[in-house]
Amino acid sequence: MTPQRLPIQASDADAAAGLSDAIEGFALGLMATGLALMTLALTVVPQRLMQRPASAGVILLRLDSRGQLRLWNHAVAPQELGAVLKRLAQQRSDLRLRLVSDPQVPWGTVQQLVARLENGPLPLELQLP
Repeated sequence: MTPQRLPIQASDADAAAGLSDAIEGFALGLMATGLALMTLALTVVPQRLMQRPASAGVILLRLDSRGQLRLWNHAVAPQELGAVLKRLAQQRSDLRLRLVSDPQVPWGTVQQLVARLENGPLPLELQLP
């Protein structure tokens, strides 16, 4: 007596294909969710890192390679800087000014600006590139 093989029914093949499709769909959904989260993190994390000094009472003043000053990423004229800093110092007494210069800025230019800012209303920090 030989064992008889049962024929595979169409419903079994359809069920296996359906399970395979479900697993593939789940994997694609998981991958899409991961990519979306990574994109969100790459967008939000740098912004949060740049905002951290402001929440700690640090005002970032940037000196770019063309000699332009930027306070909180807004261009500010050198002659207006003193009045702006004085107004900020009156609003909050715990603020500090941090000067960040591009590496291309000559050191003499940085020293001149530091000399002007040292006598200002806010304590000065210098962040070297």
